[in-house]
Amino acid sequence: VDQLAAQSRAVFLPAGQVLFRRGTPSTGFYMVREGVMQLSVSNSEGVVKVLEILRPGNAFGHAVMFVREPYPVDATALADARLVFVPAAAVDRVLDEDPAMARIMLASMARRLQGKVQDIAMLSLQSATQRIVAYILGAIGAGSYQVGGGADDAGSDSRAAVRSTRIELPALKQVLASRLGMTPETFSRAMRTLADRGLIHAAGPAVQIPDVGALDAYARSVSTL
Repeated sequence: VDQLAAQSRAVFLPAGQVLFRRGTPSTGFYMVREGVMQLSVSNSEGVVKVLEILRPGNAFGHAVMFVREPYPVDATALADARLVFVPAAAVDRVLDEDPAMARIMLASMARRLQGKVQDIAMLSLQSATQRIVAYILGAIGAGSYQVGGGADDAGSDSRAAVRSTRIELPALKQVLASRLGMTPETFSRAMRTLADRGLIHAAGPAVQIPDVGALDAYARSVSTL
């Protein structure tokens, strides 16, 4: 850690500023210390698909760093963000000296790969309402978003112990809708459905969950169609 810290640098991004664009040469990876980052892709018509919303503790850019390929996404600050940039050369030196570090980074990339598999399952098998509930339950259970969190039995046990809680949505409605693979209109309708059933109370970015177990049970009972 000391070796990496000595060669790393702090980066501050105000909300809305782009860190890098797709195709930018990769020279290292980033960790989020404060704020919220968005990873996205877009087409020639300007349609944007949000791939990930990253919060403090998340890292990004380390997979392409090892193959020395350009970044495949755009990275943008959704809120004022403080990052740590770790150069690839520093990582290479540490990996040469400490095999345990290689295992840590392999585990990190494996978790990201598992998250992408969960994304595919979510988009294929879950309704809009279930995706939103999975987002909420992931935020409650892990402190960071895992779209497949609603299906994890261990996570369910920890959530069952929480009767009532409150979360802050980390992004604008259209950003969250894109991340969850739906239109903003569909997102709003699904949120209203949950609110009408008394499962959530939303006021701006704040969402109150009166009964976490009831919310989880509802998501498991509704049709995926």
